[in-house]
Amino acid sequence: MICPHCRLNRRQRERGNHTCSHCRKVFALDPKVDPGRLHDLKFRELVAKSAPGGLRITVEQLYWVNERRLHRFPTGLQRRGSAVTGVVLAVATLFVAALSVAIGGLAYLLLDPLALLCGVHSFLQFRNSGRYHPLQPFRPWLRLPDFEQRVVARWRQVYGALPDGVVDDGPSAAAFARPKDPRVVVLCELPGVVAFLRANGFAERHRALLLQQPDQLPPGLPVVLVRDLSLDALVRAVELRARFAGHRVVDCGLLPRSVELPARMVRLRDAGKVRQEPSAALAGSPAWQRLPEQEREWLCDGWSSPLITLPPVKLMAALDKAVERALTAPPVTLTKAGTPSGAAPGGAPESAAETRRRAERIGFLTWPQTVPAPRNGTDAAAPRPKEGGR
Repeated sequence: MICPHCRLNRRQRERGNHTCSHCRKVFALDPKVDPGRLHDLKFRELVAKSAPGGLRITVEQLYWVNERRLHRFPTGLQRRGSAVTGVVLAVATLFVAALSVAIGGLAYLLLDPLALLCGVHSFLQFRNSGRYHPLQPFRPWLRLPDFEQRVVARWRQVYGALPDGVVDDGPSAAAFARPKDPRVVVLCELPGVVAFLRANGFAERHRALLLQQPDQLPPGLPVVLVRDLSLDALVRAVELRARFAGHRVVDCGLLPRSVELPARMVRLRDAGKVRQEPSAALAGSPAWQRLPEQEREWLCDGWSSPLITLPPVKLMAALDKAVERALTAPPVTLTKAGTPSGAAPGGAPESAAETRRRAERIGFLTWPQTVPAPRNGTDAAAPRPKEGGR
């Protein structure tokens, strides 16, 4: 490990008790002793890469950044067997069998079991060459409380404060004043994401009203709904959409296709959780009907992906884009029946693609073809002679 003070490479016996044997200074983290396989320079490097350009991240986001660094993401579905390996083992089986026959004697006792073993493995490789291993969920190296107590607390003990760019969960919501004239409402029931937004002045920058509970929602303002990716989160999103019938609702959440392989995304699954079926409200919603059958099964099998596990830069970009969509979308007006104009049959506001398709069906945003310009200065209104006429 390189000492963060004198920048010399020290072996484990030369850095006992978190003290460098050369400069006699104390450092915070030892990758061989402390969890997370971090040392001081790597800790600062993770913070610098995750929080560029003045961005500030929380301790929970730093935890997931380190977990993503330690996890070996698969590049695709792994096959259980390989035809090439089966051919190699088959050739090895024939070679060992021929060698045992040529030598004879006691060689049978040693080479024949080896040939039998190679033959069995060759058969298994051929048999499983068309089968895939089931997708394994993301398994963290350590839990978040352990990271806070053994890594972050140790850093504070040695250096007194966290590096620039990392903040705690932040003050309570009472410490932030609501904007006087908000343009958009950001509803986020995820405490980690809310702390990230408050640490970076998201509400002040967008003049947004940041709420954790859907109470006292100002009328007429567009709503950005921030959610995780799970079956329960989608059920909650459908309930909130029905509740905000008079508002333009923009969904800021992940889709199952965005976390499929080979994307380097955190895919979690509770092994002890039984299969769930979507609620009646979710099953009848247009958002659920648009999902392919494979993605629906993925959600019903208990898979999920927390939004806080996204890299901080990508998370902030997704939230900024969602607010821009909410502000540039046309306002929602109520019809005589009390439903919002442009709403889907299920009562949920339609998406931008649905609005465009509906407008094209009724002739809106369609223009007549341009009249071609006359050739050789002739009058465009003059009748053209019929072909083949005399």
